[in-house]
Amino acid sequence: MLLQLFTKLYIIGVYVWQNVNCAHHSDALTHKSLRHQNWQRLEMMDNNGLYWLEWQVKEKDIHFKVTVNTRGFVGLGFSKRDARMSTADMVLLWVDDQTGKANALDCHGSIEYPHGAPIQDDTQNYHVIDGNQNETHTFIEFKRLLETCDPYDMPLTHDTIKVLWSFGNEDPIHGNLAGHGQNRGSKSMHLLNPIFRKQSMTAKQVTHQWDIVVNNVTLEPTMDTLYWCKIVSAPMLKHKHHIIGYEPLLTHVSKTDETIVHHMTLFECSTKSYPGSDSGSWDVWVRSTGTVCNSNSLTPRDWDSCSTPVAVWSIGSSGQFLPEHVGIPIGGSAGVKYYMLEIHYDNQKALRAIDHSGFRIHYTPEIRTNDGGIIISGVSISDTQIIPPGQKLYRNVGICGPSCSNVLFPEDGINIISGTLHTHRAGRKMSLRHIRGGKELPRIIEDENYDYKYQQFHQLANETIVLPGDYIITDCAYETMHRKRTTFGGYSTKQEMCLSFITYYPKIELAGCYSMTPVREFFEMFGVNQFYSLNMTDVENLFLYNGNLLDYMPNTVYSKSKTNHTDMTAEDIVVEGSLLNKLIISDPVEFHDRTFLSHLNQLPWSEPLFTKRVEYAMITGKHMTFCRVSNESMSIPSEIIRYPNFTTFVKPPSSCTYNLFIDSIQIKSSGSRSIAHFSLSLLLVLICLRKQYQMPFRSGIRG
Repeated sequence: MLLQLFTKLYIIGVYVWQNVNCAHHSDALTHKSLRHQNWQRLEMMDNNGLYWLEWQVKEKDIHFKVTVNTRGFVGLGFSKRDARMSTADMVLLWVDDQTGKANALDCHGSIEYPHGAPIQDDTQNYHVIDGNQNETHTFIEFKRLLETCDPYDMPLTHDTIKVLWSFGNEDPIHGNLAGHGQNRGSKSMHLLNPIFRKQSMTAKQVTHQWDIVVNNVTLEPTMDTLYWCKIVSAPMLKHKHHIIGYEPLLTHVSKTDETIVHHMTLFECSTKSYPGSDSGSWDVWVRSTGTVCNSNSLTPRDWDSCSTPVAVWSIGSSGQFLPEHVGIPIGGSAGVKYYMLEIHYDNQKALRAIDHSGFRIHYTPEIRTNDGGIIISGVSISDTQIIPPGQKLYRNVGICGPSCSNVLFPEDGINIISGTLHTHRAGRKMSLRHIRGGKELPRIIEDENYDYKYQQFHQLANETIVLPGDYIITDCAYETMHRKRTTFGGYSTKQEMCLSFITYYPKIELAGCYSMTPVREFFEMFGVNQFYSLNMTDVENLFLYNGNLLDYMPNTVYSKSKTNHTDMTAEDIVVEGSLLNKLIISDPVEFHDRTFLSHLNQLPWSEPLFTKRVEYAMITGKHMTFCRVSNESMSIPSEIIRYPNFTTFVKPPSSCTYNLFIDSIQIKSSGSRSIAHFSLSLLLVLICLRKQYQMPFRSGIRG
């Protein structure tokens, strides 16, 4: 009976998937995207060139080739969250010294005996194609299915995975891996994505380098987070050139490979003038060492015009090289004259360091077919982005909608060639979603195993066309099981972000496309209507324009929320310094004289019903969207929209029986959002009253 039910569910699921996919396929036929086929990857796994791994995907198979400086065994493994052998899917490879035959042994680690020898799988799913060895090296080609349906084999997907490597001096003997020693390690990878490299550029192509670095930026142990900005002038190029790639130039701490740089961005500056500004100041700023970014007192207002990215690096990345048909324009009479380098330093270990990091830009006079660019999209950085404590998985979304795409996208759309997904420490899953005509198309990028320490660009094998009227949604999921306080959006790695950096062509006048929960709706969602000495318009201006609280509220009121920082952790200081800790509630009376932060801290985040309602309301409710344009003559006003209604994309069902009934729960759109917001606020007030006055909940009127 149970088997028949499962069979019926499976048949229904396949039928739904086929119909949904047919609809999506018909849309895809209208605008064909470029496909990068027959690509191959080659990676040096260690730091000394002793272990090389080459691979390519062929339909449902993945073909590997190892070239390793040993005549003994070679190990290759795959793991999701860590690099421990005990949790890995592995294959042991060797060439028999007596027979010359190449061998592959499908194995897995043992959680029960984490330091023991690998355990042989019951089913062998790795198959040798060819192999040999010489006096110094072992060469073996082999293959496996991307999804073997063996519970001991990890499915190989587009997610971030840890690729483990090892080698020893002897051929493997069961129960004995003597000689393993220090010849082992791991690398995070997007295994199924192609990568364009500097080495792939043709030898005849003329290329030049432009190094952009900061000079002697000093970080003291007390500096937990620092954003440093430096203005630089463009190379003197009479004619237009193309940037074809860039690499990070990182200063390492002491003798390790560790760096305190968390991410870097190089922005174009439009040099538009504000009232009272001097156009000649740019050359003065070029000669300076830079200053703290986003500081009302230190950063010149003109630097706000430096908003269009041309190079982006985040922790774990090796940079980006563009495919042969795309280049980012630089130089020429109409080219950008000044750029701004922004570096985020994350000094978690309280080090004293002097930094000289930056970018190496590669450019060529040989113009490529298409001018490309980079757009930043996602959640606008603000305290209105919240992630409650104690959550196994909690989502935020940022929307780029028709208010941008209808105005700025060309009729044939833009072609996305790559993207990097960016959160801070709590990020666990991310995706870049694509909505057209009430239907979600296949995810542009999806990483169900996101690792914030590995933020390499996802190079798309199939470029994605985004048309005017389409939505792009950056979808982030966070884990805060060990956090005791609410996490807010912000610039520190103790705070959070939800951003995607999208490389595309043809280049348009769009620098950024963001959204956030409207300020008024944000506070009303938590049952708060008014603050002392401030109307809601003032509060909105504080959040939207990075205002100074003292410009709006008397010192007497502000002083009520000041906190003694003695014996506080760095995380506590970040939280307590939040603008939300300086807003004192006046209405409703049940919450009056509380700061909004203390109000949030008293909410019942441990109650799943309440937390899920907050998550649902913030995702499917109103969003304020922003289009940041690079052309100073253009201005697109912000717009408040509803979360779009659409049919969620359904992935093809797994052909493996043990995966058939694993549900992926998605929050779907609803037409009753205003009711949801009202019921959430009502529930909040009731819960808070219950806690304050010890009132029980009853089904009828209390009399």
